[in-house]
Amino acid sequence: MSSYIQQILNDEEKLNKIIDDAFKSVGKKEGQSISEEELEKILVQITCDMGAEPPTKEDIKEVMEVLDTDRSNSIEKEEFGELIKNILSALIE
Repeated sequence: MSSYIQQILNDEEKLNKIIDDAFKSVGKKEGQSISEEELEKILVQITCDMGAEPPTKEDIKEVMEVLDTDRSNSIEKEEFGELIKNILSALIE
């Protein structure tokens, strides 16, 4: 599985498709942002799809605190994309 994840990380098109699909899974379009509840839904789905343990409520809150620098209680797609890259990198390790 780690070689597959590395392929995704090395292929910007595949990575962007995963990010886009995750955004679309909660009904988001370009220019919109994700709430904490939506972030939880996405992260639980991604981790389950990858065979990893789902994040806890505390994990979700920590992620929101780090990514939501303007304290709007939401994160934008670019911020979310960085999170996805970090998750995939962690799965390789």
